[in-house]
Amino acid sequence: MPATPKSADRTIDVYAVYGDGRATEGGDMHWRAYEVGFGDVLNDYLSVYVAYLNEGHPLDHHRDGFAALGSFRWPLANRWVLELSAGPYFSMDTTHVDNEARNDKRWGVRASAAMRYYVVPDRFFVKVQYNHVQMLGGFNSDAVLFGIGSDFGGQSHPAVSDGKTQVAVWAGTSQTNRPQVPMEKGYMVEVRRPFGTAWAYSASFVYEGNNGVAGRRGVAAQFWYVAPVGSNWTLSAGVGPYLSRDRDEASSQTRLNALLSAQVSYQVTEDWAASVRFNRVATRNDKDQDMFMVGVAHKF
Repeated sequence: MPATPKSADRTIDVYAVYGDGRATEGGDMHWRAYEVGFGDVLNDYLSVYVAYLNEGHPLDHHRDGFAALGSFRWPLANRWVLELSAGPYFSMDTTHVDNEARNDKRWGVRASAAMRYYVVPDRFFVKVQYNHVQMLGGFNSDAVLFGIGSDFGGQSHPAVSDGKTQVAVWAGTSQTNRPQVPMEKGYMVEVRRPFGTAWAYSASFVYEGNNGVAGRRGVAAQFWYVAPVGSNWTLSAGVGPYLSRDRDEASSQTRLNALLSAQVSYQVTEDWAASVRFNRVATRNDKDQDMFMVGVAHKF
């Protein structure tokens, strides 16, 4: 059965599912569809989530994106729970139009029906989930996914919401979402500050490397949803504007892009944390970028 939050605590629900399905364009997903998500359990029946969805590899379509979901859960007998979820879905599809690479972005709706079985009451569960994506002006998809998850309750580490400013440095890989483009190194320096136990805001300098197709660098501001998991772990998702200049454009034009991020952090000490992060730079000129990074942060 789902756990009921105490007044002073939050209950965080985390899950990961994997499976297969079909798209109305491109056909089979080739068993590369998956979804990961986390969010707050509001009560025995209602939850809210953020999720990353990858719709597999239909022919000439590699579509993924981020969704904000509301969920209704109905507890059944013997540890079974029925779950219905839906919400807006921002997708990015790496494809071709007129034989040219395209990063096609669209809004749609991601809806699902799932059954959970709590192997450990109020904690660990397995689930089977049916997803339907209805896209505005694009192709739709359906998938059946299987996976695991857990409810995490209790107090988070005091450092998660102590109000101190956090300075972090990041390094990792940087890859433009186009075929046969070499991988580069990317770096970030970020200043971040929490407010409350569930939110934070940040400013950062981003260097994406230079692979001959994209050579961007710039500054970003992000708003974060923060979910403590246990006493030392934290999951977070951020989004915001990213103002960058691309050295690989003839005019070196400054453009306003979007920076979407998902992060896992471990509080090593009261002041030091280690993290891994996925960044997606969403552009308007078909040069989206993926950055997989590790970082260390210190609070002042």
